[in-house]
Amino acid sequence: MTSLTPTRPWSHALRVRWTNARDRLLTAAQLSRAGRTPYTVIHRDGLVQVRHYARQGGAATTPLVLVAPLAVNMLIYDLFPERSLIQYFTAAGRDVYLIDWGRPGRRHNHYDLACYVLDLLPPCLAAVRQHAGQRALDLHGWSMGGHFILCYAGLGRDADLRRLVILGTSIDSHASGTLGQIARNLHQGALWLQSRAGIDTARWPQRWFYSPGWRNSLNFKLTTPRASLRAYVDLLRHLDDRAYIIEHATYGAFLDHMVAYPGGVAKDMFLGAWLSNSFRHGRLRLRDQDVDFRRIRQPLLVMAGAEDSMASAAAVGALMSLTASVEQRFVVVPGGHMGILAGREAVQTAWATTLAWLQS
Repeated sequence: MTSLTPTRPWSHALRVRWTNARDRLLTAAQLSRAGRTPYTVIHRDGLVQVRHYARQGGAATTPLVLVAPLAVNMLIYDLFPERSLIQYFTAAGRDVYLIDWGRPGRRHNHYDLACYVLDLLPPCLAAVRQHAGQRALDLHGWSMGGHFILCYAGLGRDADLRRLVILGTSIDSHASGTLGQIARNLHQGALWLQSRAGIDTARWPQRWFYSPGWRNSLNFKLTTPRASLRAYVDLLRHLDDRAYIIEHATYGAFLDHMVAYPGGVAKDMFLGAWLSNSFRHGRLRLRDQDVDFRRIRQPLLVMAGAEDSMASAAAVGALMSLTASVEQRFVVVPGGHMGILAGREAVQTAWATTLAWLQS
């Protein structure tokens, strides 16, 4: 008679942890739950495409256009099936359109801020209008996506923008805590180099500013180094928890696979928006076009994250005195730069606030 020896508990636990660690390291893409919502592509223009996520019922209302920032991949808007910004708004009866700027390489270093605002964004909005069959649009911009919207609206040419939502967009970069202090110091250093040594950083070639996706991922994590380190420590502590491994892999699908900044726009944002604080007065020149935030008269909702080290409440809130919007609201919500868009509390805070604003 053969006796069976029961598996030792410690050996089973070790096997589970080893399996989870292996899967997280080698097959993270299969574990991720991000990007599950179906969509159709209604417009392509080189790198750029516009996605349409159909509303889940009800009569058509004003389309909501999500103007994404650069460097991020689009999974952030559809991170979990139960916590997807896209599904939240389509469930509320909104047709959602997402502008995906694609994955630029070094051959796109000539893409500067003017290129995105003047050349790429207008055809995307025209495609949305044609597909939706109506002129009025609500625009939602997170981070640099907010800069794109403000520059476009500040041209004063589009009278059919209905409402604008600006989220985590730094306007007064020098007011943004430690990063703001660094920007002020570097700006003073650049002025000293120009006056004493004749070195004009504005003349530096665009290719010097190209930033690959891996570097953007690293920089994003280093803005909150303690939280980033804690996430990896927590991963080791929870290797026996399959649900935790899946959630970690889902976040990693966004954080570990960011997209490159073309040299031109990186130069504009680094030297202009960050060091020189060019957005602070609400006026700038893009190619031969004048942008003036005083031309913005649409109802305006502006939100900042209470723990956002990249765009503090003071840096974001500086926008409120620069536009001509009669109806405007500034709200500080819980979360850091990513958390205000896709964090656990975002559903009840930023998303709910946005939906109520759009429906008012």
